[in-house]
Amino acid sequence: MKMNPIFNLLRRTMFAALAATTIACGGDDPVVPQLPGGGNNGQDGTEEEKPEIKPDEGITLYGLVSDSEGNPLEGIVVSDGYSVVATDAKGVYQIVRSANAKYVFISAPSGYEIPTQANYGSYQGTYQAANSLTGSSTKPYRADFTLTKLSQSDTRFLLFGLGDPQPDNDEHIKRFRTETVPDVKKIKADYTIPTVGIALGDILGKGDAQTFTSMKRALGETGVPFFTTIGNHDKSSVDYTGDTYRDVLGPRWYSFNRGEVHFVAMDNCLFSGQDYTGGFTDEQVAWLEKDLSFVPTSKMIVLYYHIPLRDTNYRNRQKVLDLISKYQNPTLMCAHTHYFQPYHMRSHNLFERIHGGTCGYFWRSNCGGDGTPNGFMVYEIDGTKIVDTYFKASQRPDDHQIRLYHGDAVFAGPYATYKYDLGADVVVANVFAAGMDGTTWKVELSEDGGKTWSDMSPIEQNYGDRWIRGYHIGVEHHPTESGTSPCYHQYQYKLKDAAATAIEVRATDSFGHVYTQDTFTADNDFTEAEKY
Repeated sequence: MKMNPIFNLLRRTMFAALAATTIACGGDDPVVPQLPGGGNNGQDGTEEEKPEIKPDEGITLYGLVSDSEGNPLEGIVVSDGYSVVATDAKGVYQIVRSANAKYVFISAPSGYEIPTQANYGSYQGTYQAANSLTGSSTKPYRADFTLTKLSQSDTRFLLFGLGDPQPDNDEHIKRFRTETVPDVKKIKADYTIPTVGIALGDILGKGDAQTFTSMKRALGETGVPFFTTIGNHDKSSVDYTGDTYRDVLGPRWYSFNRGEVHFVAMDNCLFSGQDYTGGFTDEQVAWLEKDLSFVPTSKMIVLYYHIPLRDTNYRNRQKVLDLISKYQNPTLMCAHTHYFQPYHMRSHNLFERIHGGTCGYFWRSNCGGDGTPNGFMVYEIDGTKIVDTYFKASQRPDDHQIRLYHGDAVFAGPYATYKYDLGADVVVANVFAAGMDGTTWKVELSEDGGKTWSDMSPIEQNYGDRWIRGYHIGVEHHPTESGTSPCYHQYQYKLKDAAATAIEVRATDSFGHVYTQDTFTADNDFTEAEKY
């Protein structure tokens, strides 16, 4: 349902008027969340406890960045989304606030905990209001930040990459909370190094501020400091501008640091009316240039956004890629397509990791259109290098990484039938995350129980996964698009012995992970795809 523009205007006006309150609606999730701290402009009774700051003439936004013991922190980068400055030796920053700025945010520095928001668990709290709640203050506005030193080095840390959570309703949010969140929590518990997470857009599929708030709370339940970036549905389902997303989840472009890595989030969903394309606004590019001016080229850059940058015609694409290409191991992360695709940009020697949907096919099953189970990626980063990468299928064992089909398999329902038509002597393997480490995986087959091995050959991606088509289209009667996604991680092998029974497939990535599978999915067996 398309939103009436007048209704949206009234709603945003109401949100501004109620921003200092929490309104319960639909359970314990407030519609308008409390900001992660207000300014110290004489409004919270704490100004007397802070050193007095007299801003320079013409400054409209300023503040103190200090550690938890009250020591000023120099060199902390602060921005209103337009100007970018660093704190001085006294820990003070000063900005001439843009008229368009809603927030002031810090580029959370390495070596310190990522601030989180009261009442929202581990959801990141690196931003504050950049002005009084009414916007009517004519005097300079003060907003202070306090950072807590990490108890361990964050040079090595764990990164969670979640593509398209995209709930449409409370049932979908419940599935995210009961299927995805427990897996993130379990993996976090298995590591002793710091963690951080990024959700790569389409935080909702349908909904409003209430849906954003519920997802904000769900991300905070993971125990991992989570950041988000905006997707096309986060605009088109609500207000087309991204204002509601911003009001609940925070800035649409910003940066933060972990160890030797500088993370940059950007909004690349450009709407013209109800139509959208990928790209970056001029104001974002101008901000990015200023932000990166504080980042040594010896650092690694992770740029994350929603829509893949494969299309060379996207606005300001070249400028953004040029800016990050001079850094160590610049890495691109996005989602949007609901299928996993490793993509190499030869022109800039960049690698784009396109993440499948955490929601799969919009929570209508347990798999995406490429046959990959609902799930997410995990990256371990040490210094300026990714030293480990793996896919985690939601609510599945860690080693659930391959599905096998016979070449003559038939997957059918009352509405449609799909076949591989490759012959009974052909084996097909869908290796879910193959290539997401940026390399060509070694995928092999043994006909004799593991004594000898032969290489499998990639299948043309447009051939698609016939099994998931049989379920989504043939059984569930979902639209054809639900199963016709390309599959960039399918392999085939023609058996030397058509009667072989001791068949096993193994896939080896660049980090030494070896995944194996010897069980075939039988004709019309859709158990794995069915909702829990």
